[in-house]
Amino acid sequence: MGILRFVTPDAVVDTVDQISAAWLTRWGVRGLVLDLDNTLVPWNTADVSVSVGVWVENLAAAGIASCVLTNNYTRRATEVADLLKIPIIKAAFKPSPAAFRGALRVMSLPAAQVAVVGDQLFTDVLGGKLAGMRAILVEPLSAREFFTTKFVRWLERPVRARVAPRRT
Repeated sequence: MGILRFVTPDAVVDTVDQISAAWLTRWGVRGLVLDLDNTLVPWNTADVSVSVGVWVENLAAAGIASCVLTNNYTRRATEVADLLKIPIIKAAFKPSPAAFRGALRVMSLPAAQVAVVGDQLFTDVLGGKLAGMRAILVEPLSAREFFTTKFVRWLERPVRARVAPRRT
């Protein structure tokens, strides 16, 4: 599989709330690095759904730490993290492994006990894998997104068809 191993997710789900604490515990995961836009909330909103809020609370109750890691740098990003009561690293420059190592420091966990959850292969999955984490790919919450993300998705399309086919 070569280089494709760095963009191959360990699992693909429709939404974050399909990832149970029991499943993560079976994997030995004690922490999650969470993407923001189109993973936790639709792009360019602070609209945290009730199900995402409950999901984050359930993770915390199960002893699973979380940290938002986003390339976003706006106040809106901080508002979402504050609503969810979890730490955030903004302007992360994903897929830089240094950004993911920063999230590991925030959670005081080794990479082997952490998974990244995000909607993009070339930022979330790649960065997490380069930092030694497992990766869970989620379907984007919205078709609306930043213009550069649309371009990256176009580049990802053939790779995704090979490593993480869209589930039906």
